[in-house]
Amino acid sequence: MVTWKKTRGIKKVYMKLTVILPSAGKGTRLNLPYPKEILRLDNDNALIDNCFNFFKDYGRNQVEFIVVINEDKTDLIKYLAKYKDRYNISFVFQNPSEKEYTGAIKSAYHLFGEHNIVLLPDTLMKLQPGKDLYTLTTEALEETGFSFLIKREENREVLKTKGAIYVNTEGNVVEYEDKPTDRVEYYNSFWCAFAFRRRNFYECINFMEKSTLKQKHSQNEITQTPIFGSKVIEVENYIDLGTWPEIRRLLIDYEKDNNWLWWCS
Repeated sequence: MVTWKKTRGIKKVYMKLTVILPSAGKGTRLNLPYPKEILRLDNDNALIDNCFNFFKDYGRNQVEFIVVINEDKTDLIKYLAKYKDRYNISFVFQNPSEKEYTGAIKSAYHLFGEHNIVLLPDTLMKLQPGKDLYTLTTEALEETGFSFLIKREENREVLKTKGAIYVNTEGNVVEYEDKPTDRVEYYNSFWCAFAFRRRNFYECINFMEKSTLKQKHSQNEITQTPIFGSKVIEVENYIDLGTWPEIRRLLIDYEKDNNWLWWCS
């Protein structure tokens, strides 16, 4: 869907962006009495608000949200009602036959738009200075139809816990492996989010799912997908707050700066 917006007398075209938030996890690592996505970072913001803050300059004509949930996430639905006047938000249950984060995303396929981005609502991601996620995503998808948002990483122990990627000097994806155990030193980045055009979805997610589920796949299988050769978007910082050690680290940083919003400013 394309919309028009007049700014300072200039008419600008906006392709609607669908933001997918997989939120169907049980949160067993944190064992909180409420959904981890609404873990408070201060009086005004919970974790999931970071995903919405990327689009604070846009409204329902440019951005819509899909939140994939399980039956225990009623508190999350209530929390997100704060955005009902600004955005269209759809909630969908994860198909019980689908596994992992890939299955959560696949459960929302019927609601996808032409341009889509997956953000992880139990993480914080900071873009490069002066960058806008809506613009970065729509421009990347016009060029290649798929794009990882990545953080550069050399620490092998970190790469073993992430969706590891090898990005060449031109900024193109060459290899991908979820939580690699072999040749870890080969990878130089991990993904923080990813964007795709609807028509490319199943080719990409099926490849990624094989890696996540440790199913057998050929070494050059990536070359048959739109992921291969796609341009990456490099972010400045990223933290996964799905574990207590990472939450403690963020709280220590918060005590130093008294402001967690530096992550998304």
